[in-house]
Amino acid sequence: MVGVWQQRKMHNFRVMRIAAAVFVVVLDTCANAQPRPDSCQALIPRSLARPLTAAFPGYRTPLETDNAPDDIEYSKAHGGTGCLGVATADFTGEGKTDYVIGLTALKGSSGLAIIALPKKGGWSFQRIRSWTEDARYLQYVDVAQPGRYERTQTNSAPLGPGEKRSLECPHWGARVGTVEATGIVYCYESGQWFHVWVSTPSHP
Repeated sequence: MVGVWQQRKMHNFRVMRIAAAVFVVVLDTCANAQPRPDSCQALIPRSLARPLTAAFPGYRTPLETDNAPDDIEYSKAHGGTGCLGVATADFTGEGKTDYVIGLTALKGSSGLAIIALPKKGGWSFQRIRSWTEDARYLQYVDVAQPGRYERTQTNSAPLGPGEKRSLECPHWGARVGTVEATGIVYCYESGQWFHVWVSTPSHP
């Protein structure tokens, strides 16, 4: 009887040791696991994020999850990062990295679209029009290739300030729009921003 009791005690001890080892491994893994960096935050340098939020109080830099899940998954499935709130290109032809960013309100569901140009000693910000500023989760920003853009025929309203029916972009342009609706392409020419309303694909 003593031998059987000792065998059972040894078996239970071994089981407890194995369980303890597994628990330690799991605990160590959880402690060292790093959260996946947000795809939008990773695109914005700190040197831009700080002055940007200071220039537009009440708003923060975008997160990937600011947009609808279906649109995020579509972006990833087609080679994108999943971030629909940040895009970069050379908008001015100066050989620098410029940004178009969709800021998100700290309260509510609104947002702003901003173009950020690096300047000596800081940044120059240009707020651009977006007709869905009250629904940030539907809004996306993107870049537009150099070339000619024609005004969509669905927009019959009179031209507004800086708006054109036909716009030739000598450099990359900034695009802001709403998924499955019309968008606006902004182009920098001779020190000024001009824009044209264009048809927007089903997804950016």
